[in-house]
Amino acid sequence: MKQNATLVLLAALLAMLPSCHDQDYYQVNPNAPSTATPALLLTGICVNVFNIWPVDPAYAARHLTYYERPNSNVNYGWTTSSFGPYATLRQVENMNELAVANGDKNYQGLAKLFRAVLFSELTLTFGEIPYSQAMKAEEGIDEPAYDTQEDIFVGLLNELEEANALLDVANGSIGGDIIYGGDASQWKKAVNAFRLRLLIYLSKKEDNSKLNIKQQFQQILDNPDKYPLMEGNDDNAQLTYNTSATDNYYPTFNNLSLSSLVSLEKGMVKLLKDRQDPRLFDYGDPIQGMPANDFNSYEGVDAGLVVSDQQNAAVNASKINRRYVNDEVNEPMVLIGYSEQEFLIAEGIARGWASGPGTAAGHYNTGIRASMLQRGLGGPAIDGYLNKPLVKFDPNIYLEQIITQKYLSLFMASGWVPFFEQRRTGFPSFSIGPATLNNGQIPKRWLYPQDEYDNNRGNLQDALQRQFGGDDDVNGVMWILE
Repeated sequence: MKQNATLVLLAALLAMLPSCHDQDYYQVNPNAPSTATPALLLTGICVNVFNIWPVDPAYAARHLTYYERPNSNVNYGWTTSSFGPYATLRQVENMNELAVANGDKNYQGLAKLFRAVLFSELTLTFGEIPYSQAMKAEEGIDEPAYDTQEDIFVGLLNELEEANALLDVANGSIGGDIIYGGDASQWKKAVNAFRLRLLIYLSKKEDNSKLNIKQQFQQILDNPDKYPLMEGNDDNAQLTYNTSATDNYYPTFNNLSLSSLVSLEKGMVKLLKDRQDPRLFDYGDPIQGMPANDFNSYEGVDAGLVVSDQQNAAVNASKINRRYVNDEVNEPMVLIGYSEQEFLIAEGIARGWASGPGTAAGHYNTGIRASMLQRGLGGPAIDGYLNKPLVKFDPNIYLEQIITQKYLSLFMASGWVPFFEQRRTGFPSFSIGPATLNNGQIPKRWLYPQDEYDNNRGNLQDALQRQFGGDDDVNGVMWILE
């Protein structure tokens, strides 16, 4: 299918499929003044950041499997990825410069948020990256040094603190905002929810004195007036598709491979069936010729099998729900939402980082409820689900339960979060087998792009030596995972 050329910049970060889909709907009207403003830049930035190609992350996280032909990306034969998000970061910097010149504090706050989103994606993909010296060619820095992950996360958490302080409805409505319609108060909630995500990602560094993770986490929960959080699904930071704007349709609409050569992965289907989870019926179609909404009618394909065996198994397996191919609007793409926020809070409380408000069990249940409401399920069905043996909160296995429910809730909805969370925690187990490349290992990262070897080799080699003994290795364990 055709995809937005601007989206490739973000998609290439995570080894996504190249494409060329036009997005005329956010371009400047040629009959209107063409002077750049923060509002004009914001719309395009939102498209680049929010309109995530969801399929490759779903392969990596074993939500889906693809079996038309051998595919190294599907089976963990990962190689290089791209520094493409720096192109969007340059637009963010342009927006911020205009905002500073105009005294527009809300746009300055959004620039801080987008920097945190994009730089965190880059460092979670590769490890160390240029951060403090990035995008300073005009200042004579053509070969920026790489920052340690520790320093990057210290900086990003500080930027989110600044974003929270800058965003305020008193500063006026935010023009060009296709996410929240100009409401700074909702952006502020998204900033603080995203900050909770980064703090949880840093769970292996909870005692780091430079980061003060536990203190930051508790501070956010203790002061809702200063650090407001999402209160329901209406606060989700998401891009909603429509049919009224040119080509503003769901990314996989009319995708031929997805329609015929992709099935639900066996491990995810088992998690859903073991819990009698009705979201299964929303994610996949029944096996051909079998009735819908019956758990016996759904099965997955083991992504660890060789392609021919996957093709044979697919005859008696569930393909992805047709709405992901046939529905132009389908569902919003969520950068971060209320359900994930509640799982983050549940984990923080269960870890002892915070004493409330509420309990780990309460926030866990709220996260499940929010996810099911997003999928159109009602109260009685949710109440019954929360009391199922494998679902009911157990503090002795809190991490497995919270991460499993987060994993099930984020199907095709939030990019690489499910993979990053499995990489951090080990939950759930991912299928490997005869077709799994990389010596049967699930990779931990992507290799740095060739451009860095060509243009910034000295700084790159210093970073590789600090991190991985000099080897650019997809199995290298970056600092945040140590």
